[in-house]
Amino acid sequence: MRELSVYYCPRCGFYAFHCLSKNAICPKCTEEMKLLDMRWQEFMDLDCDKRDALLSGRLISDHSLVSRLAKPYRENNVRQIVANLLTVIEELDEEIKRLERENKKEKETVEWMHKMIWDLVRERKNAGSGKND
Repeated sequence: MRELSVYYCPRCGFYAFHCLSKNAICPKCTEEMKLLDMRWQEFMDLDCDKRDALLSGRLISDHSLVSRLAKPYRENNVRQIVANLLTVIEELDEEIKRLERENKKEKETVEWMHKMIWDLVRERKNAGSGKND
């Protein structure tokens, strides 16, 4: 025999225990009930206040109206946007510093190579003019 599972109605919060999900239809709203990710025995061990808090939390998070009302706040949360921008600015600042260090090292290498090449050119020129004398 299958174990009982806890189902709740996302519209009204009614809950019931069913073995099969096809039987999980809310008798009040006739809406399909959602499975609660908790074993029925754990749910039964909760007192009424904890059950109510759990189900009301699920209703709030599942309810599309709440999601629609909270969406502009989430999208326009200035504090979070500023915090994200500051993080990006710090990352870019670190990248700029790293690139400046790399650029300085490359510039020193080019200057060293340039000096070495001109020294070799002078040596060859002096060696070439010394042979002809």
